[in-house]
Amino acid sequence: MEKAIIYYSKTGNTENIVKRMSSFKALKVVPENDNPNIQNPVIVDSPEVKGYQEIIFASPVHGFQLAIVMRKYLESLDDLNGKTSDIFVTHHFPFVWMGGNSTLKQMKTIIESKNGQVRHMTSINWTSKKREKCITDMIAQYQD
Repeated sequence: MEKAIIYYSKTGNTENIVKRMSSFKALKVVPENDNPNIQNPVIVDSPEVKGYQEIIFASPVHGFQLAIVMRKYLESLDDLNGKTSDIFVTHHFPFVWMGGNSTLKQMKTIIESKNGQVRHMTSINWTSKKREKCITDMIAQYQD
């Protein structure tokens, strides 16, 4: 079975990390409009999870929580039973408690409500001096 990484990226930071994960098929969630204030975004490209045993879900943090586009996508998924998921988020907040951790918990809760199993969770602070090490460590861990 192939591995997939399903992601949403507004500014390109999340997408830049995805591009470094070449052993995964990259599938982008694309909204009709990228305005983060739209409460019910229309998703024009909604990647299919069938055929993938391992999936990484990736999203930026918007307003201290999961980006609405990724939330809507995850909530639209059918059963994730038998699939192993890893998740990561990118953010600009100086501390993970300012959105990173709560966003990971939100993603995990949605995935588990779809009968999915979450293995690894990573919060990447885009302004941290340790960002590069965090990214390389995460890539190595997720490719196990």
